[in-house]
Amino acid sequence: MEIIKSKDNSKIKYIRSLSIKKNREAESSFIVEGIKFIKEAINECSEVRFVLLNENSSEKEEIKNLLNMLIKQKIEYFFCEDNIFSGISETINSQGILAVVRKNKYTKKEILDNCKFVIMCDRIQDPGNLGTIIRTADAFGPTAIILNKGCVDAYNPKVVRATAGAMFRVPIIYIESDIEIISYMKHEGFKIISTVVDSAYSFESIDNSDKICIVIGNEGQGISQEIIDESNICISIKMTGRSESLNASIAAGISIYEIRKKLL
Repeated sequence: MEIIKSKDNSKIKYIRSLSIKKNREAESSFIVEGIKFIKEAINECSEVRFVLLNENSSEKEEIKNLLNMLIKQKIEYFFCEDNIFSGISETINSQGILAVVRKNKYTKKEILDNCKFVIMCDRIQDPGNLGTIIRTADAFGPTAIILNKGCVDAYNPKVVRATAGAMFRVPIIYIESDIEIISYMKHEGFKIISTVVDSAYSFESIDNSDKICIVIGNEGQGISQEIIDESNICISIKMTGRSESLNASIAAGISIYEIRKKLL
């Protein structure tokens, strides 16, 4: 068994390069860490380009099982020294295994032809929030995620971890123009529902519909006025306590659950 012993090895350099967004975009690839995530990537038919393990990880029974899966799927894997692995790992308590995975690519037509429920994120910037929204979308789907300019990269390592594997099942696209995508969705029969802090309307105000797009706004600024003006309705979560607002991912979770029920 050959073991990578240099941090200047081409595989190690390549993995390190994918910590930068522009390189992830150029390579259309990203990093996932952990046994569960790698198994999910394989089971959901994502393209796993190769796997890297630290030299002592192969003693674990779970790793041995995963290695058998990699061999069956004819996925390349490599070992490296522990200090080399720890230098590129993004997790605190690493399991000693990571993979380079090819991004799944979708067009807006593919998404809107196949999904009746869409979640549009307007400049969501916190990785944990976006990851949780993607995970919630998976729980109450089938659905798709639209990300506009200003959103954190969905393939940021912190986002990937927060999705808990959901990103392999939820289609994600980036868009350049908010108005263009909203106009396109309306043409395709979607009702655009924006979630705002203060509205006279609530979930009860929404009629059942064939297709719905819910918009979740920026953590500090909410949804842009441009998107609000183009929405069919703006709704608020009615709260009985003293808190003035909710965390973006909590508000998104409640909204996704409630609005999902409005689909026929």
